[in-house]
Amino acid sequence: MTPRLATLALGVFGLVAPALAGVLDVLNLKDGDEVPGKYIVSLRPDIDIGIHLNWVHNAHERSLSRRGYAGLEKMFGFEGFNGYAGEFDDEVIALIKANDNVLTVEPDRVARLTSVTESDAPWGIASLSSRSKLADGKTRGHKYCYDDSAGAGTYAYVLDSGVLTNNSEFEGRAIKGYNSWTGEESFDDHFGHGTHVAGTIASKTYGVAKKATIVDVKVVRGEGYSTVAHVLDGINWTVHNITSTPGRAGKSVINMSLTFKSSAALNSAVNAASLLGILSVVSAGNDGADASGISPASARSALTVGAVNWDRTRASWSNFGRDVDIFAPGVDVASLWNVEGAETLSSGTSMASPHVAGLVLYLKGLEMGLDWPAKTVARVKELATADVVIDAGSGSPNLLAYNGIV
Repeated sequence: MTPRLATLALGVFGLVAPALAGVLDVLNLKDGDEVPGKYIVSLRPDIDIGIHLNWVHNAHERSLSRRGYAGLEKMFGFEGFNGYAGEFDDEVIALIKANDNVLTVEPDRVARLTSVTESDAPWGIASLSSRSKLADGKTRGHKYCYDDSAGAGTYAYVLDSGVLTNNSEFEGRAIKGYNSWTGEESFDDHFGHGTHVAGTIASKTYGVAKKATIVDVKVVRGEGYSTVAHVLDGINWTVHNITSTPGRAGKSVINMSLTFKSSAALNSAVNAASLLGILSVVSAGNDGADASGISPASARSALTVGAVNWDRTRASWSNFGRDVDIFAPGVDVASLWNVEGAETLSSGTSMASPHVAGLVLYLKGLEMGLDWPAKTVARVKELATADVVIDAGSGSPNLLAYNGIV
């Protein structure tokens, strides 16, 4: 496959309403830029959101300067978390900020995942089953040892650019879930990143949990960008889908290989989902900086993953710090792409996160008692190989993911 450089932006929640205005304008924004006129509003979790939304709608309708502003666009709500996204003029947003039921108001932002892609084959999953350092970084010739349970009966909700669910490597274990870009882009992986991530979690050849089910939740457009609002939309659908099936939460994981500048709403949604028993595994970010300024990496309950090379050296671009929980393979990781039969090498904490998401499902399928996020995170850290990551970074735990095989 021709070498390619890929960049991706991700975002959030959802109420069906007018499509995000100015998609072409958003394409011209840089990573981290605010989307003009777009806001994310977090509400007290104990209020009647319907009454508040009616008030917002009426305030928007009364505003003399509302022309050109869409008003309410997406809403989201599950136990412990209420909010909405929309496009409002200055008069209405001032009223919203002054409302007693509002916790936070923040601008919606664009984010872009970064992955460097080249044609070769991977080494990643072998390191998860070895306490010893690999002899080299070649993609073949390594041994990956695992229990044959291989995550059977578990579910990975992949919030990304989409997944080529009919790829033969998934053996029928990948299904379509939700597209936050419905009406603007088809429910396909036009970017490749999401299929690569899903392949590392659960594909036959490249996957950590080779019998797990992938649920495709598309929050990223084919141009490789999204917004906080679209990611929150994906989280909202995912939480409702998981909690509507008794016992599903304890057998599931959300993988978000995406990063934004710090977002209180995004972190709150991840933390609220955790209180419902749903663990989010997320990438630390590729800025070579402290992860505390990144969401959802800085969410208290997230299992945040930094990236290492085959020789266990932290990648120079991998974020670090106290908000990072563990490190996993993230350099020249081979996996699937959005074309049947294609194998692609990609690098980034986007590639490290699905190694740990797959490990979480592998352990959930193998061991009893990992039905709650805190227990699962504790077990992943307990099994990890300590003090082998070279230059882990200031404040980082020196832990490398390991599956416990003996």
